[in-house]
Amino acid sequence: MFEMVSSDGQKAVLRLNASHPIYAIHFPGNPITPGVCIVQLLGELLERHTAHTLELSKIVNLKFVHPLSPTDTPLLTIDFSSVATEGDTVHAKGTIEANGQVATKFSLIFRCKE
Repeated sequence: MFEMVSSDGQKAVLRLNASHPIYAIHFPGNPITPGVCIVQLLGELLERHTAHTLELSKIVNLKFVHPLSPTDTPLLTIDFSSVATEGDTVHAKGTIEANGQVATKFSLIFRCKE
């Protein structure tokens, strides 16, 4: 669904893949990244960062300010402003930017599965 362009742990730049099958159904002719896919994407990035298999435990705050379109805004910058591990939980806060605008704000809690 996406390709990693760059990453330094705190920030990652991704390119959305407009030919991914999810965009054919969400929505035909006006592709928008589903919210659940955005949360999954954040979890996958955190797994890479923490080197743990994670499971979403709680959505503390999640605001979709602007839609993420693979055709209109294919390049995304994910900024993890805060990642804290406490025991078997990972707390992550940050933003997703597209075209220089904040598109998503998040505060999520994941549980280490291992």
